[in-house]
Amino acid sequence: MDLTLENLGRKGYKMYQPKEGFRFGTDTVLLSWFTASFVKDQGCPAMLELGAGSGAATLLTAARRENVHIDALEIDSDSYEVLEKNININGLEGRVSAYRGDVRSLPDEIRNKQYDLVFMNPPFFKPDTGPSSGKIGRYEQFGDLNDFIKAGSSRLIPSSGIMTVVMKASRADEVMNLMTLHGVKPFRFMPVHPFPDKKAQTVLIAGKKTGAGTNFEIMAPLMLNDEAVMHRIYEEEHKDCFI
Repeated sequence: MDLTLENLGRKGYKMYQPKEGFRFGTDTVLLSWFTASFVKDQGCPAMLELGAGSGAATLLTAARRENVHIDALEIDSDSYEVLEKNININGLEGRVSAYRGDVRSLPDEIRNKQYDLVFMNPPFFKPDTGPSSGKIGRYEQFGDLNDFIKAGSSRLIPSSGIMTVVMKASRADEVMNLMTLHGVKPFRFMPVHPFPDKKAQTVLIAGKKTGAGTNFEIMAPLMLNDEAVMHRIYEEEHKDCFI
């Protein structure tokens, strides 16, 4: 497999990813930023990424929040090998652990843990739909949206665990319904627009594993054409807090 080496632009981290096939993009960067905004500065929060691919969201989140430990789960053997390689080249062996496995049947090492925060960029498209049918990571070949959210909910700490998801906007209602079904109450919702006069293409959603009431908040929309905002997300030190 041919790989390219990218500079992630944060803490000097670098990342190998396949030259062909799924490569991380804006959705991954936004997920890591959104997720890191729910991490407290105190303690050492335990985090889990489901469907980590080559590890971009995990690496970027680890770079944003140096006090966290992240378990990263990936089913594809090639992506898993690159994920391990990326952990090693960034010296993250003590903070990030890679596991190969299926969200529909979690490895024992993950199934026996509970996490403060579970995050995911699940497949956007159902089989035989979308622009590039068959690409691993973009289609529901190894678990559908329900499988991902169910698995994530099962590992969250009751009453305080938080789940974050990035998804195409047309499936936002599905994400929130599935969160609710599996005991995770949506409480933050951020639409992502390419331009102010264009409809949202993706959404960022956070939910909490709790039986108590939560204050649901529709956050200010994120405009991808806003250079100042995107510079802050891509380039500046992480200061946002959405808790």
